[in-house]
Amino acid sequence: MKRFLDSARRPENQKGFTLVEVMFALVYLSVGLLAIAAMQNIALSRNNDAKRMSIATSLAVEMTERVRFNSPNNSTAPYPYNFSVSCSPACTGGTAPTTTDVTALGDYNQWRAHLAATDPAGAALLPSATGTVTSAALGPAALGQVLVTVTVSWTAGIRTPTITLNTVVAPL
Repeated sequence: MKRFLDSARRPENQKGFTLVEVMFALVYLSVGLLAIAAMQNIALSRNNDAKRMSIATSLAVEMTERVRFNSPNNSTAPYPYNFSVSCSPACTGGTAPTTTDVTALGDYNQWRAHLAATDPAGAALLPSATGTVTSAALGPAALGQVLVTVTVSWTAGIRTPTITLNTVVAPL
């Protein structure tokens, strides 16, 4: 009888898992899976931010190149490249250029359309985008140098990322 009681207290060849071990394993697995899901969410968010940053940079560079191409007409005051575009939600806000320069007006209209661009689902590529182009004289007036500043900003949650490009343009 004594031998039977000793073996009941101390099993020699225990097989399988206890319920407590299984519960702890499930808790650890759940925490790990939640961490992986959170990392995936952060990665997708950062990927979307990078895409928008790339689009905004491309738009700012595009407008800078348009101003450079039209630099002979932008070398004397009043400078045709002084305007802003506000797209919240449609690009109807801002100030249009006060010029008769056909190229500058065309550049403004095309850039405004690019700021308002949407993806195939109809969502804005740059939510609440704002674009500003300013031109100011730089150095001696005889050189015709103009400091051009192109700024593109948009909303990303509670942040407002901004891209600003400055360049000096002079007639050839």
